[in-house]
Amino acid sequence: MKDKILYGLIIILVILLLGSTWYSRYEQKKLYQKIEEGNKIIVESDETTKEDDGQYAKLVDYFNTEKELNQQLKSQNKELYNLIKKQDEKLLMINNTVISMKQELAEGFGNINEKDTNLIDLKLNYPTDGDSFITWNGYVNRNNAFYSGNWNFGKLPLQVVMTETDRGLWKSRLIGPDWLLVDSIEINSLPLPTIEEQGNLSLILGGGYIKSFDPNGINAVSIGGGLRFKDHKIIVNATTNKEIGFSYYYNIFNFNKKK
Repeated sequence: MKDKILYGLIIILVILLLGSTWYSRYEQKKLYQKIEEGNKIIVESDETTKEDDGQYAKLVDYFNTEKELNQQLKSQNKELYNLIKKQDEKLLMINNTVISMKQELAEGFGNINEKDTNLIDLKLNYPTDGDSFITWNGYVNRNNAFYSGNWNFGKLPLQVVMTETDRGLWKSRLIGPDWLLVDSIEINSLPLPTIEEQGNLSLILGGGYIKSFDPNGINAVSIGGGLRFKDHKIIVNATTNKEIGFSYYYNIFNFNKKK
């Protein structure tokens, strides 16, 4: 009778320990879900922010499903959607950005053409003569106002920087020349990958039931605990048969999920 009571107490202890561990993880998951709900509200209310001349920031909306991203791309750029589908690629992110340029007032004098005084040679640079992105080089006829010239475009340096905020949100920054204006940024992506990094050291706790193959043997309940260091596990077990044991296990193979 005493043995049965002892068995029952050990089983209850093991169940309570496992239950408390499960409940703790359940509460952590609920807390994470609440944080994500708050993050979603923050992302939905976020607007494109000018941080400096030529520098703009916007939070990334990573609360989209793969189906939603594909539908969005299909409605905006069907040719690209078909190409991605044909090449069996996975759509991860869509960035829609509308940019413009600062208005600049230009004034000055042209040059009278030495070969034909009816022509006024003009060379217009945007935004400035020393830092020109767009250049118009041509002439205007003073008699009939006819003009002719060539447009030349320089290089437009753009930099996109992705960061993570203290709340775990992604923020994208678009950086360009000072005269670049960003009217809007909209970035939709798949959810962030959830990678739980497991530490090298952890505590192991559990129990079990031991069935004796000896007809005269006594069955027992065991409870054990130990440490895991990387792939090594050291466990000490105690049974209701007043036995104590020492075990060593080594993790020889991991079954990884296919991405």
